[in-house]
Amino acid sequence: MYALRKVLSRTAFKVYTAVALLFGIKTFIHVAAVAENMPDFNNLSGLYNFSLHAVVNTGVAVQFIVFGVTALAIWTMRDVVKNIFAHKIQGRMSIQ
Repeated sequence: MYALRKVLSRTAFKVYTAVALLFGIKTFIHVAAVAENMPDFNNLSGLYNFSLHAVVNTGVAVQFIVFGVTALAIWTMRDVVKNIFAHKIQGRMSIQ
């Protein structure tokens, strides 16, 4: 039961999702070509336009991968912020 709970935990699900998305990136996206065609990082409007056109004008599989990476990043950052504030609140309560 313990092993099943660990295999089906939220953290494990995030890891499984990240591995699947990385495999999708490896399979469907030619990363070297994307990096070669991408404008300079100083050109924010160019990066925005490039990203928007790259996502809109690509296949559905790549759109799902981009959406999945974005959702996973937001989900992970939400958990990180939540854990940081939980530790700060617990630290303040133990001091008082």
